[in-house]
Amino acid sequence: MDPAQLKTNFEEQIGKTDSQIVELEKQLEKAKEYKLKLVGGLETLGLLEQETPPTPDTAPANIDPS
Repeated sequence: MDPAQLKTNFEEQIGKTDSQIVELEKQLEKAKEYKLKLVGGLETLGLLEQETPPTPDTAPANIDPS
């Protein structure tokens, strides 16, 4: 290969690599957003667990109804 062909080949590879980088950065941003949603969901579940009132199953059994 002569230097002109090598230069053309390298420029094409750089163009393809730039396109791949852009696509991977988009995918990374989507993954980060998805992770944030999952973390938010976990935080919401944690808050809901803290606010849950006791159920009748957890009431003391030694209360006399009379």
